[in-house]
Amino acid sequence: MSIIDDIIMLSENNDRLRYFRTALRGRLTLNLFFHINKSRGRKFTRELSIFALKDFNHSTLSTLIHTLKLTRPINLAIVALTMYVLRIFIIEAQLKATCQDSHLQISELDFFLSVLVVVLLTAGGNIINDYFDVKVDKINKPERVIIGKTVKRRVAMALHQSFNIAAVAISFYLCWKYKFWWPLAIPILVATLLWWYSPIFKKMSFVGNLVVAICVSIVPIWAAIFELHEQVVLNHLDLFLNGRINSMLLWILTYAGFAFLISLSREAIKDLEDLQGDKEGEYKTMPIIQGETFTKHYASLLMALTVGLTIFLFYKTGLDWKTDTTASLLLFLCTILPGLVTIIFSSFSRRKKHYTIASASAKLTMAGGLALCILAGTYIWVCS
Repeated sequence: MSIIDDIIMLSENNDRLRYFRTALRGRLTLNLFFHINKSRGRKFTRELSIFALKDFNHSTLSTLIHTLKLTRPINLAIVALTMYVLRIFIIEAQLKATCQDSHLQISELDFFLSVLVVVLLTAGGNIINDYFDVKVDKINKPERVIIGKTVKRRVAMALHQSFNIAAVAISFYLCWKYKFWWPLAIPILVATLLWWYSPIFKKMSFVGNLVVAICVSIVPIWAAIFELHEQVVLNHLDLFLNGRINSMLLWILTYAGFAFLISLSREAIKDLEDLQGDKEGEYKTMPIIQGETFTKHYASLLMALTVGLTIFLFYKTGLDWKTDTTASLLLFLCTILPGLVTIIFSSFSRRKKHYTIASASAKLTMAGGLALCILAGTYIWVCS
């Protein structure tokens, strides 16, 4: 057993030796050195240095990991994937279907920057939400509380502000490059809404859910906004030809509506899931104000509308459920089935774990809508 181990073991039951244990954390290293036998000084100093270095490395690594968790990296990956799927399988595919000579006008680098804007805003929103919700999360999800434990509050706030500033700066560059200025209002609006979400909007019945749904539905619009602008300016793309909306714009707006409805439904389900903690936090969420029964019916109705919109998207691809059995099966498994699971668990459940299942199923339904976009794009690519 090393000298370090001796001190740690003895210090558990010896007040005097607790002084030495404190020193191991790097606070009283010099004083501790003079309390050790001189003949063992060098060995102890070496062991102390190794111990302190290992402790520092472990603490730093733990902080970095928990900071990453704070941003919800899986959600960020889904956001980025959504934008790239819309770019490749909806925007580019529709351009090819309209005109074989048409091609994307926004470079890969600029589109990556536009994706980065959304990722930074989403990460910043996740951080500030956890920052304000520490008290409530200790009741609803105590195992997920990070701020104030492994990540300091001032660090979380600095990250939030840095992400928002970077997102607005990148947006300014894109607007300047393409001489298209009004989209700059979008990241500023989103950052402002997410800042006030937890302290104000979340405590207001329906308003908090509406804010989240708006922010989510902006993602597909942001994915297409610069490309549509360039297509109109350079290729004279008519978005409303003969009174009919352009198919590319129709797909983008339909998916935005899909994301809006499913987000409203999922946020209502999450309110049911977090009911106890929200009461402690004095939030005026829908289950608290309108009641659990009303919220269940509301969430189920929105999900039913979402499933109906998914079926509408399927038929807009030109596919036939009788002849295209593989596509029909994918539609059922990816969107209709999880949508029905969400409706069942949100309508007839009373336990928190059932609401958790309903929330997860709602997220799968949104992923299924993305799969439907891939299916539609593939079909257009093959047929064009």
